[in-house]
Amino acid sequence: MNIHLADKASLTLTFLFFLFLELLTIPLDFYWGYFALFCILMIIGTVLTQRDDVRIRGMYVAILPLAYIGSVFLFSLFVSQGLFQQVFIVASTIGFFLLVARGIEWAFPTWNWFFTSVTFFLITAGSYGLRFHLQVSLWIVLLLVGVATFLLSLHVLGRATLSRSGIFFWSILLSLLMCEFLGVFSFLPLSYLVVSGALFIIFYAAIHLLQSHIYATLTPKLVTEYVLFATIAISLILGTARWSVI
Repeated sequence: MNIHLADKASLTLTFLFFLFLELLTIPLDFYWGYFALFCILMIIGTVLTQRDDVRIRGMYVAILPLAYIGSVFLFSLFVSQGLFQQVFIVASTIGFFLLVARGIEWAFPTWNWFFTSVTFFLITAGSYGLRFHLQVSLWIVLLLVGVATFLLSLHVLGRATLSRSGIFFWSILLSLLMCEFLGVFSFLPLSYLVVSGALFIIFYAAIHLLQSHIYATLTPKLVTEYVLFATIAISLILGTARWSVI
Protein backbone atom coordinates (compact mmCIF):
# COMPACT_ATOMS: atom_id res chain seq x y z
CA MET A 1 0.00 0.00 0.00
CA ASN A 2 1.60 3.30 -1.08
CA ILE A 3 1.62 6.40 1.10
CA HIS A 4 -1.23 8.12 -0.78
CA LEU A 5 -3.56 5.12 -0.47
CA ALA A 6 -2.55 4.65 3.17
CA ASP A 7 -3.47 8.27 3.95
CA LYS A 8 -6.84 7.91 2.22
CA ALA A 9 -7.55 4.68 4.07
CA SER A 10 -6.60 6.29 7.40
CA LEU A 11 -8.85 9.29 6.75
CA THR A 12 -11.76 7.06 5.73
CA LEU A 13 -11.34 4.85 8.78
CA THR A 14 -11.09 7.91 11.04
CA PHE A 15 -14.33 9.31 9.61
CA LEU A 16 -16.08 5.99 10.28
CA PHE A 17 -14.67 6.00 13.81
CA PHE A 18 -16.14 9.48 14.41
CA LEU A 19 -19.46 8.49 12.82
CA PHE A 20 -19.79 5.35 14.92
CA LEU A 21 -19.11 7.25 18.14
CA GLU A 22 -21.76 9.82 17.22
CA LEU A 23 -24.29 7.09 16.39
CA LEU A 24 -23.71 5.46 19.75
CA THR A 25 -24.86 8.67 21.47
CA ILE A 26 -28.34 8.13 19.98
CA PRO A 27 -30.82 5.81 21.78
CA LEU A 28 -31.17 2.83 19.44
CA ASP A 29 -33.05 -0.44 19.48
CA PHE A 30 -30.62 -3.36 19.81
CA TYR A 31 -27.99 -0.91 21.08
CA TRP A 32 -25.56 -3.62 22.15
CA GLY A 33 -25.84 -5.30 18.76
CA TYR A 34 -24.83 -2.07 17.03
CA PHE A 35 -22.08 -1.55 19.60
CA ALA A 36 -20.60 -4.98 18.83
CA LEU A 37 -20.99 -4.49 15.08
CA PHE A 38 -19.22 -1.13 15.13
CA CYS A 39 -16.34 -2.60 17.15
CA ILE A 40 -15.95 -5.49 14.71
CA LEU A 41 -16.02 -3.21 11.66
CA MET A 42 -13.41 -0.89 13.18
CA ILE A 43 -11.16 -3.81 14.11
CA ILE A 44 -11.32 -5.23 10.59
CA GLY A 45 -10.67 -1.81 9.03
CA THR A 46 -7.72 -1.13 11.32
CA VAL A 47 -6.11 -4.51 10.64
CA LEU A 48 -6.42 -3.91 6.89
CA THR A 49 -4.86 -0.43 7.07
CA GLN A 50 -2.02 -1.66 9.31
CA ARG A 51 -1.23 -4.87 7.42
CA ASP A 52 1.96 -3.48 5.85
CA ASP A 53 3.34 -2.44 9.23
CA VAL A 54 2.38 -5.80 10.71
CA ARG A 55 4.19 -7.64 7.93
CA ILE A 56 7.34 -5.51 8.31
CA ARG A 57 7.50 -4.97 12.09
CA GLY A 58 5.46 -7.77 13.58
CA MET A 59 2.06 -8.16 15.20
CA TYR A 60 2.93 -5.87 18.13
CA VAL A 61 2.33 -2.69 16.10
CA ALA A 62 -1.36 -3.53 15.64
CA ILE A 63 -2.08 -4.03 19.34
CA LEU A 64 -2.23 -0.38 20.41
CA PRO A 65 -4.65 0.86 17.71
CA LEU A 66 -6.98 -2.10 18.33
CA ALA A 67 -6.83 -1.68 22.11
CA TYR A 68 -7.47 2.05 21.66
CA ILE A 69 -10.66 1.33 19.71
CA GLY A 70 -11.94 -0.96 22.44
CA SER A 71 -11.01 1.49 25.20
CA VAL A 72 -12.75 4.47 23.57
CA PHE A 73 -15.92 2.55 22.71
CA LEU A 74 -16.08 1.06 26.21
CA PHE A 75 -15.44 4.33 28.04
CA SER A 76 -17.95 6.16 25.81
CA LEU A 77 -20.71 4.21 27.55
CA PHE A 78 -20.16 6.27 30.70
CA VAL A 79 -19.38 9.72 29.32
CA SER A 80 -22.03 12.24 30.35
CA GLN A 81 -24.08 13.68 27.52
CA GLY A 82 -23.60 17.21 26.27
CA LEU A 83 -20.53 19.29 25.55
CA PHE A 84 -18.11 16.98 27.37
CA GLN A 85 -19.32 14.03 25.32
CA GLN A 86 -18.63 15.87 22.06
CA VAL A 87 -15.19 16.97 23.27
CA PHE A 88 -14.42 13.35 24.13
CA ILE A 89 -15.53 12.18 20.68
CA VAL A 90 -13.45 14.79 18.84
CA ALA A 91 -10.35 14.21 20.99
CA SER A 92 -10.68 10.44 20.62
CA THR A 93 -11.06 10.76 16.86
CA ILE A 94 -7.92 12.89 16.56
CA GLY A 95 -6.02 10.36 18.65
CA PHE A 96 -7.25 7.50 16.50
CA PHE A 97 -6.10 9.23 13.32
CA LEU A 98 -2.61 9.70 14.77
CA LEU A 99 -2.46 6.00 15.53
CA VAL A 100 -3.66 4.61 12.20
CA ALA A 101 -1.74 7.23 10.20
CA ARG A 102 1.47 6.24 12.01
CA GLY A 103 1.74 9.70 13.53
CA ILE A 104 2.73 7.94 16.73
CA GLU A 105 6.21 7.41 15.25
CA TRP A 106 6.89 11.14 14.99
CA ALA A 107 8.17 11.24 18.56
CA PHE A 108 8.67 7.67 19.77
CA PRO A 109 8.64 6.78 22.62
CA THR A 110 6.86 9.90 23.93
CA TRP A 111 3.73 9.55 21.81
CA ASN A 112 3.80 5.79 22.17
CA TRP A 113 3.76 6.06 25.96
CA PHE A 114 1.07 8.73 25.84
CA PHE A 115 -1.35 6.58 23.84
CA THR A 116 -0.51 3.44 25.82
CA SER A 117 -1.27 5.31 29.05
CA VAL A 118 -4.52 6.80 27.76
CA THR A 119 -5.65 3.44 26.41
CA PHE A 120 -4.94 1.66 29.70
CA PHE A 121 -6.82 4.28 31.71
CA LEU A 122 -9.86 4.22 29.41
CA ILE A 123 -10.02 0.42 29.38
CA THR A 124 -9.75 0.07 33.16
CA ALA A 125 -12.24 2.89 33.73
CA GLY A 126 -14.69 1.46 31.21
CA SER A 127 -14.30 -2.08 32.55
CA TYR A 128 -14.82 -1.11 36.18
CA GLY A 129 -17.58 1.21 35.07
CA LEU A 130 -19.50 -1.88 33.97
CA ARG A 131 -19.42 -3.07 37.57
CA PHE A 132 -19.96 0.34 39.16
CA HIS A 133 -22.98 1.27 37.03
CA LEU A 134 -24.33 -2.02 35.63
CA GLN A 135 -23.40 -4.46 38.42
CA VAL A 136 -21.43 -6.68 36.04
CA SER A 137 -19.65 -9.57 37.74
CA LEU A 138 -16.19 -8.80 39.11
CA TRP A 139 -14.79 -11.82 37.26
CA ILE A 140 -15.72 -10.25 33.94
CA VAL A 141 -14.06 -7.00 34.95
CA LEU A 142 -10.92 -8.86 36.06
CA LEU A 143 -10.84 -10.69 32.74
CA LEU A 144 -11.16 -7.46 30.74
CA VAL A 145 -8.46 -5.66 32.73
CA GLY A 146 -6.19 -8.70 32.68
CA VAL A 147 -6.45 -9.13 28.91
CA ALA A 148 -5.95 -5.39 28.34
CA THR A 149 -2.86 -5.33 30.56
CA PHE A 150 -1.46 -8.39 28.80
CA LEU A 151 -1.95 -6.91 25.32
CA LEU A 152 -0.58 -3.47 26.19
CA SER A 153 2.41 -5.08 27.90
CA LEU A 154 3.03 -7.11 24.74
CA HIS A 155 2.94 -3.90 22.76
CA VAL A 156 5.46 -2.15 25.02
CA LEU A 157 7.80 -5.10 25.55
CA GLY A 158 7.63 -6.15 21.91
CA ARG A 159 10.20 -3.47 21.12
CA ALA A 160 12.59 -4.71 23.81
CA THR A 161 15.44 -7.14 23.23
CA LEU A 162 13.59 -10.04 24.79
CA SER A 163 12.74 -13.52 23.61
CA ARG A 164 9.10 -14.24 22.84
CA SER A 165 8.82 -16.41 25.95
CA GLY A 166 10.29 -13.57 28.04
CA ILE A 167 7.80 -11.08 26.62
CA PHE A 168 4.89 -13.42 27.39
CA PHE A 169 6.20 -14.17 30.90
CA TRP A 170 6.46 -10.53 31.95
CA SER A 171 3.16 -9.62 30.27
CA ILE A 172 1.35 -12.38 32.16
CA LEU A 173 3.03 -11.34 35.41
CA LEU A 174 1.94 -7.72 34.95
CA SER A 175 -1.61 -8.87 34.15
CA LEU A 176 -1.76 -10.92 37.36
CA LEU A 177 -0.38 -7.96 39.32
CA MET A 178 -3.04 -5.59 38.01
CA CYS A 179 -5.80 -8.12 38.66
CA GLU A 180 -4.58 -8.54 42.24
CA PHE A 181 -4.70 -4.80 42.88
CA LEU A 182 -8.10 -4.54 41.18
CA GLY A 183 -9.39 -7.30 43.43
CA VAL A 184 -8.24 -5.32 46.48
CA PHE A 185 -9.72 -2.04 45.24
CA SER A 186 -13.04 -3.78 44.51
CA PHE A 187 -13.60 -4.16 48.27
CA LEU A 188 -13.43 -0.39 48.72
CA PRO A 189 -16.42 1.91 48.05
CA LEU A 190 -14.68 3.79 45.24
CA SER A 191 -15.93 5.03 41.89
CA TYR A 192 -14.66 3.53 38.65
CA LEU A 193 -12.59 6.64 37.84
CA VAL A 194 -10.78 6.50 41.18
CA VAL A 195 -10.01 2.79 40.80
CA SER A 196 -8.79 3.23 37.23
CA GLY A 197 -6.61 6.16 38.29
CA ALA A 198 -4.94 4.09 41.02
CA LEU A 199 -4.46 1.14 38.66
CA PHE A 200 -2.94 3.44 36.06
CA ILE A 201 -0.33 4.69 38.53
CA ILE A 202 0.61 1.11 39.44
CA PHE A 203 0.80 0.04 35.79
CA TYR A 204 2.90 3.05 34.86
CA ALA A 205 5.40 2.48 37.68
CA ALA A 206 5.57 -1.29 37.22
CA ILE A 207 6.21 -1.28 33.49
CA HIS A 208 8.80 1.48 33.71
CA LEU A 209 10.67 -0.44 36.38
CA LEU A 210 10.41 -3.56 34.24
CA GLN A 211 11.85 -1.77 31.23
CA SER A 212 14.71 -0.48 33.37
CA HIS A 213 15.36 -4.05 34.48
CA ILE A 214 15.36 -5.32 30.89
CA TYR A 215 17.80 -2.65 29.72
CA ALA A 216 19.99 -3.14 32.82
CA THR A 217 19.46 0.39 34.13
CA LEU A 218 17.55 -0.57 37.27
CA THR A 219 19.05 0.77 40.49
CA PRO A 220 17.87 0.83 44.13
CA LYS A 221 17.51 4.61 43.84
CA LEU A 222 15.24 4.28 40.80
CA VAL A 223 13.09 1.67 42.54
CA THR A 224 12.76 3.93 45.57
CA GLU A 225 11.78 6.89 43.40
CA TYR A 226 9.05 4.99 41.54
CA VAL A 227 7.68 3.32 44.67
CA LEU A 228 7.61 6.69 46.44
CA PHE A 229 5.95 8.34 43.45
CA ALA A 230 3.30 5.59 43.21
CA THR A 231 2.63 5.68 46.96
CA ILE A 232 2.17 9.47 47.04
CA ALA A 233 0.07 9.55 43.87
CA ILE A 234 -2.26 6.76 44.99
CA SER A 235 -2.56 8.31 48.45
CA LEU A 236 -3.61 11.61 46.89
CA ILE A 237 -6.14 9.87 44.63
CA LEU A 238 -7.69 7.87 47.47
CA GLY A 239 -7.45 10.70 49.96
CA THR A 240 -9.27 13.22 47.77
CA ALA A 241 -11.82 10.78 46.30
CA ARG A 242 -15.49 10.72 47.19
CA TRP A 243 -16.13 7.32 48.71
CA SER A 244 -19.49 5.81 47.82
CA VAL A 245 -21.06 2.39 48.05
CA ILE A 246 -21.53 0.54 44.73
